Formats: sequence, structure tokens, C-alpha cells
Amino acid sequence: MSELGEGAAVGSGADDGHPANCTFCAESPRELKGYKTKHGLLKDEDELERNLWTGTDVLITRDNKVGPIYPLPGGGDLTIGWLANDGVLEEMAVRMGAAPHHIIPGKASMSESTLDQWTCAKEGMIKEDIGYSIDCANNGIFLPHLPEIYWTREISYEVEKDGVRETQKRPMAQYYGQTWEGLSPTSKQSITYLIMAETWLQVHFTDHSATYGGGSTLSYDTETKEACDQLSDLMANFDIVCERSKDGDGKRYPPYALVHRINAASQRFRQRITGHPERWKSWVSPFANAYTREIQTGRERCVKKMLIERQFKDGYRRKAPKGSRSGSVKERRSAKG
Repeated sequence: MSELGEGAAVGSGADDGHPANCTFCAESPRELKGYKTKHGLLKDEDELERNLWTGTDVLITRDNKVGPIYPLPGGGDLTIGWLANDGVLEEMAVRMGAAPHHIIPGKASMSESTLDQWTCAKEGMIKEDIGYSIDCANNGIFLPHLPEIYWTREISYEVEKDGVRETQKRPMAQYYGQTWEGLSPTSKQSITYLIMAETWLQVHFTDHSATYGGGSTLSYDTETKEACDQLSDLMANFDIVCERSKDGDGKRYPPYALVHRINAASQRFRQRITGHPERWKSWVSPFANAYTREIQTGRERCVKKMLIERQFKDGYRRKAPKGSRSGSVKERRSAKG
């Protein structure tokens, strides 16, 4: 991932040796826009989900927790889950929820790196926040969760007590008698491999701290943290050679262009965890890692049989916050899937 930390090309700019690709000066130099950065520790899966659902014709300019953020469009992805047809996993159709995955994890990666010093004014290096949001649509993707029938989704059923019928709820796994923990390793493997073969997406159900194995000490968390550290190192290089962005108090004006560099890093990781499973290069779970290795060694085949279909929310568009720009914006018409 060394391409994330490209060098500061000193001498390629003006006569003063200022780098032409300086991130401090690339966008709105020496301006204060009043943005607030939503850093990694504030990550919120529900907010990421809403931003992914929001149409690409809507600029998201505010976050409920921090206030004004760098304006970026929504993701335009209306995915709410996947459905395995009758007889594929169980006798009945089985649903997998859509897990909103932070491509660069907030707590395990970004907050553990040194990047916050260039995104947040409280770290003392810049005059104001740059407005990056860990929950922006650029940093998110929907991945299939474990089948709900083995997981935590509740099911409603009626019982009769003293001649009165009432509705109760129990976890689906408890109701049907099958829990994920109770399945054999072989069953877990066959279920996750089938989902990944059908969706070309990695099953997401745990944290990303497990090492990749095969002699590698990397994990998804450490790999994405290293990418953040490389961006921080790049900014430190620009800090050495750029005098134009420094104010009289010794602090830098916000490097707003860093928002795009972080989003570019997210895009590179998106490419590493999507596409044909044989070509995945990073993995959010041990099952995804094992599946790639077994395809590459010929022990598994990846063949789509159209047994699982993606489900979509009906026409969701986020209402544009006051002061934001949008095209045709629709009100939210349906509840969370």
C-alpha cells in the first residue's frame, strides 16, 4: 500500500521550491470554513447507513453529532439486505441484513493512527478542522451479514395465556433452534462461502483484528491503520516544505484537500475487498480470507447460481439539510429495512 504515501515533490512548483502537489495549498488555501471533523472515535453505523442510502444528487453538509462537515454527496445505494431463496439455506427463504461497513475503520484504524493531527484542530497543528467525516458515503459499503435465522433478529409470534392471546418476541435463532455458535465449522464455512460466491462480497459479522495468516502479520485493521499513518507522514512532509499555509500563530490553515486523499484511500481499499473473490487482496473476516485462498489453490470454485438476490429500499432519498445543495430531493418514504 505504499502508493498511499506519495512523496512531497519539493522543487516541482514555483521558484521558492514549493511542491506543486501540496495538500495544504491544493484547495481553498488560507481559508477558514468552520467545518468540524467527525473523527474515528465518533463513528456511527446508523449514520453511515443513512449516508449510503442518500442519493448521489444530495450534498450532505451537516452531521448530527459534530455540525457542519465538508460537503460530499450521498452514496445512492439503496441496499437493505440479501435474500436466499427457499431451500438454499433452510426450507424457507432466509434473509441476510446489510451491514454498513466503514472501509477505513474508525476506532480500530483511524483513531489509532497519527492522522487526526491533520484533520482535527484540537491536536494543535491546524487552525480549524478540515470537515472529514468517518461516516461519509465514500468510506462505506454494504456487506452481507450472517443469515438472520442464525443471528439476533427477533421474530413475533402469538401465545395464549389464560384465554387471552398476546404477541411475544424471541430471537429467530432461538425460535428455530439453530444458532450460529451451535453450527459446525463445516456448516459455517459452507454458508459463508455460498453467500460470498453469490454476492461477490465479503461476509461481515465480527471485528477485523484477525491476522491474514499465511505468514502475514497484517490484519484489516492494521493494514488500514498503516494507510492512515502514510497519509499523516505525507502531511508531515508538506509541513516541512510549505510556508504558504502557515499563519502567524505557527499553525497551518486547514488542508481541505486531505479529505479527498482520505477518500481516495477508502476507494483503494474498496477495490481490494470487492470484485471476484479470487482477486480480493484485503479481508474483513477470516472466512473471506480463507475463501480467497481456497479458490486460488483450486480447492473451491466460485460459481454464481442466482440463489441469493439483493434487496433494495423503495425510493429512499435523504432530505437535504438546510443550506445544502441538491438536485431532485425526495422525502424518506419508507422505514429502515
